[in-house]
Amino acid sequence: MGPSPSPPHRPAPPHRPAPHRRSRSLATLAGHGRTQCLAAAVLALLIFSADAFSPLQGAVAVLHTAVVLLVAISHGRRAVMLTGLACAALTGGAFLAGHMDDLSEGAAMRLAVSLTAILITTLLSLSNRSARTAMAEQARILELTHDTVVIHDADGIIRYWNDGAEHLYGWTREEALGQPCQQLLQTAYPADEVRQALAQAGHWSGELTRVRRDGRRIVLASRWLARFNGQGGNIGIIETSADLTEQRRADAERQRSEGRYRAIFNAAGFAIWESDWTDAFRVLERARDLGGGDLKAGLALHPDLIRQAGQATRIRAINAAAVRLFEAEGAEQLLAGSIVAMYTPSSEAALVQVFAALSAGERMVEAEGQFRTLSGGMVDVVLRVTVPPEDEDWSRILVMALDVTERNQVQAKLAQLRTELAHVSRMSTLGQLAASIAHEVNQPLSAIITYGKTGRRWLARGPEHAHEVEDCLQHVVTNGTRAADVIARIRALARKAPPKTDTLVVEALVAETVALVGREVQAKAIAVRVLCPSDLPPVRGDKVQVQQVLMNLLMNAIQATAAQGNPLVDGDTARDITILAERADNLVRVSVRDSGGGIQDVEPATLFEPFFTTKADGMGMGLSICRSIIEAHGGQITAANNDGAAPGSGRPGATFAFTLPAAPEERAAGDGVGESGGMHAA
Repeated sequence: MGPSPSPPHRPAPPHRPAPHRRSRSLATLAGHGRTQCLAAAVLALLIFSADAFSPLQGAVAVLHTAVVLLVAISHGRRAVMLTGLACAALTGGAFLAGHMDDLSEGAAMRLAVSLTAILITTLLSLSNRSARTAMAEQARILELTHDTVVIHDADGIIRYWNDGAEHLYGWTREEALGQPCQQLLQTAYPADEVRQALAQAGHWSGELTRVRRDGRRIVLASRWLARFNGQGGNIGIIETSADLTEQRRADAERQRSEGRYRAIFNAAGFAIWESDWTDAFRVLERARDLGGGDLKAGLALHPDLIRQAGQATRIRAINAAAVRLFEAEGAEQLLAGSIVAMYTPSSEAALVQVFAALSAGERMVEAEGQFRTLSGGMVDVVLRVTVPPEDEDWSRILVMALDVTERNQVQAKLAQLRTELAHVSRMSTLGQLAASIAHEVNQPLSAIITYGKTGRRWLARGPEHAHEVEDCLQHVVTNGTRAADVIARIRALARKAPPKTDTLVVEALVAETVALVGREVQAKAIAVRVLCPSDLPPVRGDKVQVQQVLMNLLMNAIQATAAQGNPLVDGDTARDITILAERADNLVRVSVRDSGGGIQDVEPATLFEPFFTTKADGMGMGLSICRSIIEAHGGQITAANNDGAAPGSGRPGATFAFTLPAAPEERAAGDGVGESGGMHAA
């Protein structure tokens, strides 16, 4: 039975560095082997000589067994077998040399006894050698194991101490052997339980604590096996132990980490849930196969797999914020179900985006979607789906959802207000152009009246003048169409309608806008030049809004240029505005360059701030609205003073420019720039 626990006491023998026992023992064994082999050879020759040439013929032959035993101590099976055969041969040779002439029955009997003794000794040595080899292998295994192996006798004195014990406990083998095991290691264990288990079953397994040489206490998983002699008496214990200290520390840290995670999970102010997507992963693999290796293609061909994969997800844990988000009575209403089942059809694109990104190996993906709550309401959420590093089968997918319903509603209202404000701005601009508009409409109407009266006079002269009447009517139609076009452009700017994205030809848009302000530039004696490449790509945007931006910049340029005086009075001929459209990578840049006084005493970026104005009667909303429109189209708007002064004026002027993304389908390729449009001058 195991020894009883002793009072904590730890002897402190002087510490010595562990010697290289293996290399030293191997060298020692090799030396001993050679010595024993030489001694065996000498002994065999002496026995042969005594047997062959002394009066003790036959009596000493049995001593060859000592030769076999001597060789068996340090040599293998083959050497033992050869030694046995050699000893038998020497015995036979000595017998023939001494009894060739006088072969008696007694001599033959002594020969037989000697040969039998040599044979039995050889066989026993071979058997013993096999057992020793097996024991040596077992001892080698004990040395190789990383676990501690300690053998102590019935009194608890250490009799064996392997390398694992040296490494874990800190004492060398020389220091540990002969020491009381439980006192040396200050073992704390259930002594009564151990004693009872060893007595009844012969072994015990459990946990205990010990103290290393450096004073650190460690936790061990230990297994004790009782050793018994032939009479069944206890002669000691073999124990193996493995260090659990680091594992326990890691387990404790993992539990603390999981506790913190759960606390954050449950206390978070936004919705979080943990899902098992294992079955969804299999559905997506099938979709990938159907798409020839392309998941999105497979889902496009079989859209039913999208909802099938979504419904295959299962919620494992969900926090209180998610319960409130989906208006559930409790977490049990959502557990083991699928949040994806509450997706609206409009959010399937977001679901495909998430599936495709995760299948491509991404560990985190964000997407915005819309859910239907359990009470039938609608919520907009931004989803962040994360695959933990150790989760390769999608069994613990973490999903976080941020409710953006209110944000989207506010953005929708802001967009509506922005649209209404832009409409008001357009109406204000049209009010400034009232005289120009009236002129643009009056000109074709006056022409219609003139041609109508002329046609009536030709009709009064008789049928032979039908050709002249037809010509007058053609002019009436042309001018009527011209008036209708002007009214249509005005109505397009004046109408209050939601934005509509179309493909826009920049050259035509610029020409149409210049036509609307033609009367203004004529009245103020300003020249307008339009420079537009013949191969400029189209852009994508709302025609009314983009034209509003261009008209606003053009009107500002007209006012800035006109404020510098009348060229007919002061002789200044540098009153012009240049509209340049050009390509910049994947963008189209439209700039309006004036020859006014430039931007003075203010940072250019400040001009686009709401309610900032340099005009006495301005509201400060025009350029702010322009910036909102351009940024909503994916572009930028800038302002800067021109480099140098306009020729003959000493005024640098300013350039306002905006960019818009080029449409995917380009009208033509190339970078050549040519001048188009006309020069409008007073």
